[in-house]
Amino acid sequence: MDPGYEIIRQQLFFRKELRERVYWFIKLRWVAGGVALSGVAAAYLLGLKLPFWPLIAVAFFIIVYNIIFMAINRRLESSPRTEVRPFEVFVHVQISLDLLSLYMFIFLTGGLASPLLIFAVFHVALSGILLSPLSCYLYAGGVLLALAALIALQQAGLIPDWAAHSGGPFFFNRLQLPQVFIPYLTFAAGILIAAYLITSVKVTLRYKGRSLMRVSRDLEISNAKLNSLYEMVKEVGYHSDLGDLMDSAVRNAARIMGVKACSIKVLDQDKQCLRFASTYGLSEDYLSKDCINIKDSAINRQILEGSIYTIGHIDLEDQFQYPEDIRKEGIASMLCLPLKVDEKILGVFCVYSGEPHYFKDNDAEFFSLMTDLTALAMEKLSREMAKTWFLNKAAHQFRSPLSAIQSMLQVIGRGFLGPINDEQKEMIIRSEKRLSILQEVINDLLKIAEGREISQSPLHPVDLVPTLNALATLYRLQAEKKGVSIQFN
Repeated sequence: MDPGYEIIRQQLFFRKELRERVYWFIKLRWVAGGVALSGVAAAYLLGLKLPFWPLIAVAFFIIVYNIIFMAINRRLESSPRTEVRPFEVFVHVQISLDLLSLYMFIFLTGGLASPLLIFAVFHVALSGILLSPLSCYLYAGGVLLALAALIALQQAGLIPDWAAHSGGPFFFNRLQLPQVFIPYLTFAAGILIAAYLITSVKVTLRYKGRSLMRVSRDLEISNAKLNSLYEMVKEVGYHSDLGDLMDSAVRNAARIMGVKACSIKVLDQDKQCLRFASTYGLSEDYLSKDCINIKDSAINRQILEGSIYTIGHIDLEDQFQYPEDIRKEGIASMLCLPLKVDEKILGVFCVYSGEPHYFKDNDAEFFSLMTDLTALAMEKLSREMAKTWFLNKAAHQFRSPLSAIQSMLQVIGRGFLGPINDEQKEMIIRSEKRLSILQEVINDLLKIAEGREISQSPLHPVDLVPTLNALATLYRLQAEKKGVSIQFN
């Protein structure tokens, strides 16, 4: 399979996965915006001392850029481009703005005392799922740097104590330097461990996904090849001419194997020379050689001995009888197998590619199956043709003397050669009947040879006694000499 096609296929697969996650991310942000507004309203009703208007402004900021993200997402989905990169950039922008909005909320709700600090882990997890491991660790580092900045601002007294009554999830606000480093390092370890676990699982799943894609690709290729091979076998089976059969075989082999050319070379009667019997995709100049002498061609000699021969890059001149013709034809690699039925070698079946190192082990195995089926079809058709020739020959050889005998019996039966008695006339009539039956058998043989159906004679009930009595007269004289009587009841 074309590597470029495989890359595009993987990009389409991961683009679909990323697109689904991006859309889910956008929908989740609607929930986050609604929850933020609801939380601000609940804090106002509970009488908490918070800067409500800045919090409402941040919540509306989230809603506004999420509307913009929806429009961008629609445009990306309708784009015919297959690259994953635009979706990755889109995710980076979303996570960056979300973290900015989150830390604005954290700053406005008490800094280190804010209960929202734990939600920073959520975006690290998202980046680990949607993006590369490096991006996940960078976002984890960004979260930790932002937290360090909050600690510095808190220690410097630059964060208003709007929520001093709240201890916060990690009690950062209750500690001074250097004690604050203990919960900070604990939080950092948790963030980094979470990033490691998420990215490890994601990389493993992505690797298994690629493995499944490779297996799926191999199954698709195998299924397509088997279907094509089945169609090839059906098409080959319809042919009654050996040349048409081989033409069909080379044409289908080139299509199934995805190569530029294919050929079948058959042995002559002396088994000393190979001649092109059928080709596909080869020029007339390449086929102009009348005979490929097996003694002068080391490759064909090895193939006829039963070896599977594949050349990844044709550059060894001493192995070819006509190396200049091969280079001129644009052949870079080839795969050849013997056409063999049991111990009988019929010839050589070859496929040619313009790409070096094109053929793999599985290609050789599949082409071996194709070659065996082609050899069986050629041998079967050759036997059918030989049988047809024999039937035609035998039928015509029998017909001529049979016609002569029938003519001679008619001349004798009509008295042209002298008078005959009744017993002689009866014997001639019986002989003519027997010859008529033999004539029908010969006609049936000719019909079989021509591939026509033989008409079935209608069946009728027969009284065997008269027939057997008529046959008894033929043996009565011999029976009387031996003192035996023949009777049928």
